[in-house]
Amino acid sequence: MPDADFAPDVKVCRAWSVRPFCHNFEQVSVLNIFTSLTFAISCALLLLRHRKKYRIVHFHGASLPLFVNLPLVKIMGKKVIAKVAAAGVGTEAGSLRGRYFGLGSIVRELQMVDSFVATTAEIREGLLRDGFPEERIHRITNFVDVSVFRPVPASEKIKLRNSLGMGDHTTLVFSGRFVERKGVTFLLDAWRDIADTFPDARLILLGSGPLLDEMKRKAIRLKITDAVQFRGHVHAVAGFLQAADGFVLPSLQEGMPNSLLEAMACGLPTVATRIGGVEDIIQDGENGVLVNAGDSKALAEGLTRLLAVRNRRDTIAGNALRTMQDTFSLDSIIPKYLELYEKVLS
Repeated sequence: MPDADFAPDVKVCRAWSVRPFCHNFEQVSVLNIFTSLTFAISCALLLLRHRKKYRIVHFHGASLPLFVNLPLVKIMGKKVIAKVAAAGVGTEAGSLRGRYFGLGSIVRELQMVDSFVATTAEIREGLLRDGFPEERIHRITNFVDVSVFRPVPASEKIKLRNSLGMGDHTTLVFSGRFVERKGVTFLLDAWRDIADTFPDARLILLGSGPLLDEMKRKAIRLKITDAVQFRGHVHAVAGFLQAADGFVLPSLQEGMPNSLLEAMACGLPTVATRIGGVEDIIQDGENGVLVNAGDSKALAEGLTRLLAVRNRRDTIAGNALRTMQDTFSLDSIIPKYLELYEKVLS
């Protein structure tokens, strides 16, 4: 995490791996397995070296690094918590059983995990199907730092819009990796309709990934390059969200998407697909608009619902902000993790 800032009193020990910036954990391939394996071995060395300094190992992801390190960590007498971030991908606990040769032994090994954190109801059900005891599965959602991702005053919003080239256009933002499961191809198809109905609307896409160039070519074929902007990977996502008028998440598959939480925390009305953890966050018509995944016409209709009436956007935006502040803020989630740590250690 080269872009992360840590408090001075937080000791950071960095693991290494081959081709870390090329890794795509969603794709099972020899190269990706090799990247995960080298990272797992590096983690094992760090865990062994610092074994007297910790009591709990909290894995963010229940995939290959967990499989490799779990026996070592348990031999050293440590407690293990594994947060499962994705549902149905087939690379984490909760979506493993029956997928790979010899999987039974892996699932049995994972019974040594003291507690799983399921960020969504869908992930919890997947863990139960994989045979993990209900008492070891804890529902703790993802969270957002509302001190960073927050609405800004109108004067600051105008300055941000001007600096980011949004001008007076009604602007929606997408933020994510350009991979198949993010559904960007359906978003571009939907925006073809939106560009005709709302010629003043603009779509800004933030992110990079293997499909970025293909999506740029598609925008040219659809003749929507005047209405769509590809800004690539950006560090200051919060500024774009604070300047925008709305957010769109066209994903086909998600755990609990942080990009959605961040947008809603900035007070943005959102159109998102009816999948996974998204349904744990959004109530259709109340704090967002839900549409069926993989359906560009439905997505266009959802975007039209949002863009057509300014008052509706404002109401949804206010409800979205309250949802984040009341349920998904960092201050709301910290006590749940502290309670889990105390329970595991006791």
